[in-house]
Amino acid sequence: MPGADWERQVESTAAAYRQMSERVEQILATETSLDGSVQVTVSAAGVLTDLRLPDRGLADQIMACIRKAQARIPGLMRTAMLETVGPQDPNTHLVLASARERFPVTESPPNHADKVVVGDKDDWDERPVLEDIGGPS
Repeated sequence: MPGADWERQVESTAAAYRQMSERVEQILATETSLDGSVQVTVSAAGVLTDLRLPDRGLADQIMACIRKAQARIPGLMRTAMLETVGPQDPNTHLVLASARERFPVTESPPNHADKVVVGDKDDWDERPVLEDIGGPS
């Protein structure tokens, strides 16, 4: 029966891709400087996940700053996307959900809000854009 074979092939392929995705999410690459004083670890997406320096306190501060900056990315992306493709584009919400998953909000609020320049304008009043238009945040 050709239909059953096709269904099994689709299920098998989907399972293989799920397994591949899970494995890729677990990939970490670590490199150490020649003198051994600096060690960095990055994810498969190239995101810095760990930093080792002789001054561990400094390394912790740097990592905290990186996480704070990364946590601001979804909001900045939201502004840029809404100003260009608008909230009606279904991909906007998918891309933003993915960004929020990759770059979660940190435990402390960011020090300041960035402005996003789209084209020649820089008129963002720093309010969350989707809330301004009544869309999901």
